[in-house]
Amino acid sequence: MVKRLFVYLKMLLSMVADAALINVSVYLALYLRFNTPHIPQHDLSAYFHVAFWFTVFSIAIFWVTRIYHRMWRYASARDAQVLIFAVFGSTLVLGLLFFATRTAHYARAVYLLYTLFAIALVGGWRFLLRSFYDVHWTNHPRAHERVLIVGAGKAGQMVAEELGRHPEVGLAVGFLDDDVEKVGMRIASLKVQGTTREIRTVVRDLEVDQVLLAMPSASGRVIRPLVEQCRTMGIKVRTLPALNQMIGGQVSVHQIRDVQIQDLLQREPAVIDLGEIAGYLTGRVVMVTGAGGTIGSELARQVAPFAPDGLLLVGLDETDIFKIDRELRQLFPDIPTVPLVADLRDRGRMERIFSQYQPQVVFHAGAHKHVPLMEIQPDEVIYNNVAALWQLLDLCRRSEVETFVFISTDKAVNPTSVYGATKRAGELLVGVYAAQSRTRFVTVRFGNVLGSRGSVIPIFQQQIRNGGPVTVTHPDMVRYFMTETEACQLVIQAGSMGRGGEIFALDMGEPIRILDLANNLIRLSGLRPGLDIDIVFTGVRPGEKLYEELLTAEDRTRATHHERIFVHNEGAHDARTVLQGIEQLIRQVGRASASELKIYLKAVVPEYQPDTSAAPVVRPERWSSDNHSRVAPN
Repeated sequence: MVKRLFVYLKMLLSMVADAALINVSVYLALYLRFNTPHIPQHDLSAYFHVAFWFTVFSIAIFWVTRIYHRMWRYASARDAQVLIFAVFGSTLVLGLLFFATRTAHYARAVYLLYTLFAIALVGGWRFLLRSFYDVHWTNHPRAHERVLIVGAGKAGQMVAEELGRHPEVGLAVGFLDDDVEKVGMRIASLKVQGTTREIRTVVRDLEVDQVLLAMPSASGRVIRPLVEQCRTMGIKVRTLPALNQMIGGQVSVHQIRDVQIQDLLQREPAVIDLGEIAGYLTGRVVMVTGAGGTIGSELARQVAPFAPDGLLLVGLDETDIFKIDRELRQLFPDIPTVPLVADLRDRGRMERIFSQYQPQVVFHAGAHKHVPLMEIQPDEVIYNNVAALWQLLDLCRRSEVETFVFISTDKAVNPTSVYGATKRAGELLVGVYAAQSRTRFVTVRFGNVLGSRGSVIPIFQQQIRNGGPVTVTHPDMVRYFMTETEACQLVIQAGSMGRGGEIFALDMGEPIRILDLANNLIRLSGLRPGLDIDIVFTGVRPGEKLYEELLTAEDRTRATHHERIFVHNEGAHDARTVLQGIEQLIRQVGRASASELKIYLKAVVPEYQPDTSAAPVVRPERWSSDNHSRVAPN
C-alpha cells in the first residue's frame, strides 16, 4: 500500500512540474514571437483566460498517452516518440480552444514555438533523469562483466539499450559488425569497434569478459567460427533466440542465453509463402495428431497464427496434450483449441471425433519412432504406425477432409529398421488413397529434428551433466538435422503445394557426424572432450544405418518453387497388392513372432533389409581428442 501511494505521489509531482513547464513554454513562445518583454496585454489576457483549461487538457493528453506510467530512467526512442506525439496533441487542443472561445488568434509561429519549447522542457527533465542513471551506471565500479555485442543492427541496438537498463546483466562496451560502413560509428552511444575479423584484438583491448551474438537470423556457418575463436580465448559466448521466438520482435535480457548446438547447426531461415499457407489453413478446422510430441506441438504453434476455425490437438499422453493446449490458449486466446486425449487405434473414438468436429485439414505426426525400442517389438509399431494410419486415412476419405499431410522420415528410404519400414508402408498407403479420393493426400519426408524428445542431443546433454561418458554408436555415423521450427514451417508449406500423391522431401543440408556433435556439445558445456568428458563408442544398434537418405538413386525428383522443398512423384503402385499385403501384415500382429512379422513387412516393402547390417558393429571404445585415435576403455 505504501509503495502504491509513493507511485501516485511521483505521478502527482510530475503533473505539477509539467503544468508549470507548459505555461512557461507558452510565455516563452509569446515572448519570442513579439521579441519584447512587453507582450501585448490583450494576447496575454486571452491566454490567462484559458490557461487553466489548457493546462488541464494538456495533462489529460499526457495521461491518456501514459506519459506518467513510464519509467523515464529507462527511456528509449519509443518513449520520446510518444512524448512528442502528446505535445503535438496539446498544441492542437490549444489552437482549437482559442478558436472556439474566440479569445485570441495567435500567429502560427506561436504554436510552432510553443511546441518546440514544450518538447524541450517537458521532455528535457525526463531525459536528464535518464542521462543521470546512464552516467551513474557507466561509472559503476567494475563489478559487472564487460560485454562486446556482435551485430550492430536493430537487434544489437535493442540489446545495448536493454543492458543499459539492466547493468547487473553486463556492461556493453562496444559493437562488432561486418558492415564496414558502420565501423567507427556510434549506435546507442557505443562505438562500432571493427569487423568480426578483429574480434581477438578488440576483446583484448576492451578487456571483454563476454561476447553477445546479436544476430538472430545468422546461420551456423556464421556463428561457428565466432564461437570457436571465443572458446580458444576463454571468453563466454551468449546469444539471442531466433526472431520468430521473440515476443513482438522485442529483445529482453531474460531471452539472452548460452549458445546451443542448434545455433551452430542452423541454416538461413526458410522463406515461407504466407499467402499460400493461409489459403488452406485460415478458416479451416485443423487436426494435429501426436500433438503432444515435438513435431506435433510445433506444428500446432505454427498453424495457430493463421487463424484456423478450430485446432484439434489429438494425442495419447494427457500431460503433453494439457501442456500444449494451455500454451496455445495463452499465446492465441482467440483461436479455439480442443484438447483430445485419444488413441488413434481406437476406431470408435476417432469416428466420434471426426463426426463431432469435422476436421478439414489433418497433419498426422503421431507415431512410434524410437528405432532400437521398436526393433524388438514390431507388433506394436506395426499396429500404431500402419494399422492406425490406415484407419485415419479411411476416416479422412469418408469425411471428405480437404488436405491430409503425412509426416514421414528419411529412415523410410531403403529401410533397415522396423520403424523405417512401417513409415515406408505408410507412404504407400497414402499414395493408394491419393489416387482414389478427392482429398489431397501428401507425404513430407525429413530427417532428425534437433532436440526432439529421446533424440541424440538431449541424451548427450544428460550424459554430460552426469559427468560422462558420452556414448556414440560409431565414429563414422552421420545424420541429417533440422530445427523443429524450420521442419514444421516447411511441412506446412509443402501441404499447400501438393495436389495429391506426392512425396515432398525437405532439403536437410549437409549430413553431420554424430561424433562432431558430441564434441561440440561437450565444448559448449565448457569442458574438453577426452579429458573432462570421455566419448565411448558402443556399436551400431539393431536397425540403425551409418547414414540416412532422403531419396533413393532411382527416385525421380523435381524442384518446386520453394528452394528447400523437392517433390518425388512415385510411379503408380498396384492398390490391391499394397492393401492386401498390409492387411495380411496387420492380421499377423499378435500371432506371428518378431522375425515372422519382419518377413510379412518385407513383403509390403520389398526394399526393406531386416537381416543385413548397415555397418560392422564395433566394440566399445573411448575417443581421445588429443591424438584423434580410438582406444579401448579402461
